[in-house]
Amino acid sequence: MTTIDAVTILSAIVFAGLGLAVGFARTLRFFTKGIFGFILSVFLCATFGGMVAGIPAVSDLIARLNTALTNAWSFLGKIHLETIIYYVLLFFVIQVLRIVIVKCIGGIFSVSNPVMKVINRVFGMVLMVAAIFLLVLLLFGILKIFEATEFVQDFLNNIDGTFLDVLYENNPVKFVADAADGTALLLL
Repeated sequence: MTTIDAVTILSAIVFAGLGLAVGFARTLRFFTKGIFGFILSVFLCATFGGMVAGIPAVSDLIARLNTALTNAWSFLGKIHLETIIYYVLLFFVIQVLRIVIVKCIGGIFSVSNPVMKVINRVFGMVLMVAAIFLLVLLLFGILKIFEATEFVQDFLNNIDGTFLDVLYENNPVKFVADAADGTALLLL
């Protein structure tokens, strides 16, 4: 076991303790508010937007909107304004659903019952460690894009042979650069 492995284990224990101290409800609220909540909503839109658009009623609505926009001004049909409108509306729906669901779940876990207090603390510990683990995977996915840079090479040399190295090499989060427009896509 290297020093980096010891620090990784110690960090996991500290985050588990923090999750145990603050509980599931507060941890959930923290990881779904602000920038984390915005990123979560964008991720959900990108992940499930195509599936929701495939629902016959939604696809018919999008097609009718496209026809109406194209009839109003043909340019709007070429830029696919209906798709932009669809994803903006989906984003706002997901934002509202996220807020309502988090408030309901947070309220359930905040009940002042001795059994719920224990469950709240244990789930808080698990959620905190899982959320930090997912953030590390996301960071490693971003580092993989810049793997050829000197900074990332130095980082990889420092973690060589550690648990973090194994995690980096077997990371399920992959960003794929789109050759057509240079954007990066997230693949799980």
